[in-house]
This record gives sequence, C-alpha cells and structure tokens, in this order.
Amino acid sequence: MTEGVLWALVAAVGFGLTQVSNRKANQVFDAYRTAFGMLLTLLLVLLARAAVAGELGLVTSAPLSSVALFTMATFFHFVVGWTLLALSQQRIGVARTGALVSAAPLAGSVLAAIVLDEPLTSAILAGVVLAVAGVALISLSGAGNDDSEGWANPWLALTVAGIWGATPLLIRGGLEQFDYPVLALTLGLGVSVPLFAVILTVTGAWRRGSIPAQARRWMIVGGLTSAVAVSAQWISFDLTTIAVAITVQQLGALVAVALVPVMFKEPFERMNLKFGVGVFAMLAGSMIVVLSGR
Repeated sequence: MTEGVLWALVAAVGFGLTQVSNRKANQVFDAYRTAFGMLLTLLLVLLARAAVAGELGLVTSAPLSSVALFTMATFFHFVVGWTLLALSQQRIGVARTGALVSAAPLAGSVLAAIVLDEPLTSAILAGVVLAVAGVALISLSGAGNDDSEGWANPWLALTVAGIWGATPLLIRGGLEQFDYPVLALTLGLGVSVPLFAVILTVTGAWRRGSIPAQARRWMIVGGLTSAVAVSAQWISFDLTTIAVAITVQQLGALVAVALVPVMFKEPFERMNLKFGVGVFAMLAGSMIVVLSGR
C-alpha cells in the first residue's frame, strides 16, 4: 500500500469523525456558524502546528499564484461547498443529498484525467463508479425517516459534488510551485476564513443568537478532527492520483455511520440489504481503484 493511500485512509477516518461532530453541533446551532466555528478551530490548529514546526518563515516564499489557488480551493470547498450542502439537506433531505454528493470521486477522476492527464483506465473508472454507487446506497439505506421533498431540485447537491471533485485540481496546481501541503492548506484557510466571517457579518448571521456551550464544544472537536482529516487529504493529493485519493476518502462514510449509534444513542437502523450491498460496493470499488492505480 502506497503512502498516498495510507494518508487517504487517515483522511477518511478524520472526515467520519468530523461529520459526527458537525451533526452534534447542528442539533443545537445553525449550520453556517457551525461551519465557521469548525473552520476557525481548524485554522488555529494549523497555525499552531506551523509555528511549532518552524514553518511560518516559509510563508513568504509561497508564489502568489499558488496562494491564489490554495485560497480558491479552500473557499469553494469549505465556504461554498458546505453552505450549498446545508441548503440541499434542507430541501431534499440528508440521505438524498449524501447520495448525490457521493458523485464527487467520479467528477474528480474525470476532471483529473482531462486536465492533468492522470490515467483513467476502464478498471479505475469501474472502481470509482462502484465506490460511488456504494456510498449512495449507504446514504439511502437510512432514508426511511428522511423528511424531504423527494428528488426535486437536485442541483445544489450535484454542484457540491462538482466543486469537491474540482478543488483537488486547484490544490495540485498550487503544490507544483509550493510543495508543502499542510502549510498550503493553512495559507488557503488564512484567507478563506476571514472572508467567511465577512460574509456572515454582511448577511447578519451573528445576530441570530448566542452560541450554546454544547455547540462550542463540538465545534472545537470538529475543528481538531478536521485538522487531521484535511491535512491528510491534501498530503494524499500530493502523493497519489486524485482518483485514488478521493475514492479512498469516501470510506469516511462508513466511519460516520458506525459512530451514529454510539454518539447519538440511536439504534443502528441501516443494517439492511441496501446498506450491505453499499458497503460491499464501496470496499470493492475502492480496492479496484487502489490496485489499478499502482
């Protein structure tokens, strides 16, 4: 197993933990300020890491073109992507949104093949499609109580999938001139998080009430887990192909599903045929992509 795949697995576990923390915070607070709180914590953790590692001096050596690409990647992935994700969940439900957003690996693999000339063999494509189908089935396996308007207005979720499939290309482009993935992430968030704060200020989001203590705690937990997850994600994009990295990272869905009964004291209601087939398809597809991309 290559180093890039290992980092993608670390990212998957981290993203699963982050999803659960985000859900905990969203139970008592609005999605937009929850996202900002987690991103602010993430940025502070990354700044502390850079200071301890003595990397802050490297910031001035980053080309402006790379900083621009890192900023675009973080702003679109987190600020725009997370906002559209929340809106889609409100309109068509969490499960259906998750199923549609699972198309991100397919979009990312195709775009990487077109723009970066990364290999997209029939085996890799089949593996990506199989893994995407698996994530979609897992998302839909618990949709029985999903209060939504059906499949109307799917475009918000599909836009998120497109954004999350495209941002790895921006990351890869920036890393060509500044090959410090975690510091690059720090630079991008250093610009994106203040921009997010300005947006929340202009829209009056800060006037919607105080932040409950429980939400603050889960924002901090989510920020810490996302610091591990996103850092590992950017490292994996630097070490292996986008198709391999983004497909393996989808395994985070299994981590999140497994933690729900523990973290929320809810019964594990997804253990049905659809869930079982989804797990098998995700694992098989990921394995095919990894083995084919070596």
